[in-house]
Amino acid sequence: MFRSFKKKVIMGMIILAPIAVTLYVFAFMIKVIAGLTAPVVPVLLKVPFLERWPSGATYALSFLTAIILLWLLGTAASNIFGRTVLLFAEKVFLKAPVINRIYVIIKQIVHAMASKQSAFRKVVRIDYPRKGVKTLAFVTGETVIGGVRHYSLFVPTTPNPTSGFFCMIPVDEAEDAGFGTEVAVKIIASGGMIR
Repeated sequence: MFRSFKKKVIMGMIILAPIAVTLYVFAFMIKVIAGLTAPVVPVLLKVPFLERWPSGATYALSFLTAIILLWLLGTAASNIFGRTVLLFAEKVFLKAPVINRIYVIIKQIVHAMASKQSAFRKVVRIDYPRKGVKTLAFVTGETVIGGVRHYSLFVPTTPNPTSGFFCMIPVDEAEDAGFGTEVAVKIIASGGMIR
């Protein structure tokens, strides 16, 4: 009975975790965006019909202001002058000693997440941690070492598939898993309970 109870509690956590993390990240992004535009709101509140708004509406107004500013930034980036300004700003970030590393990493992560194509080319099974024990891995690239083709692999951990480690193995030591990245992430995140 305790084993069944424990299994259902774990399953509940697995179901709730993605929802909770998504809501937390979304709420954090809204808070950051609204915070960035907070200085603009008092100026807007001097507009006659806006000064009677309650504080919740003020928060909504700062979020709306942020969306408009992001739209303006996106619009500016789509023309030559805007691209020139953004490239100059990027060069400034890239020359700053500590900031440049943070900027490059965050930029790569954002581009990978925004990409329509997955950074993972396919899912394979490899022998890990010992021969005969199969582990799922994502192929991130290929290279030739000493005349032998090797896969560059990201081996994720359970239950958090965003953490893991990198390794390279000969192509003939990896077997195709027979399913895509989305299925593999579900299997890994659920500890094999969901497929």
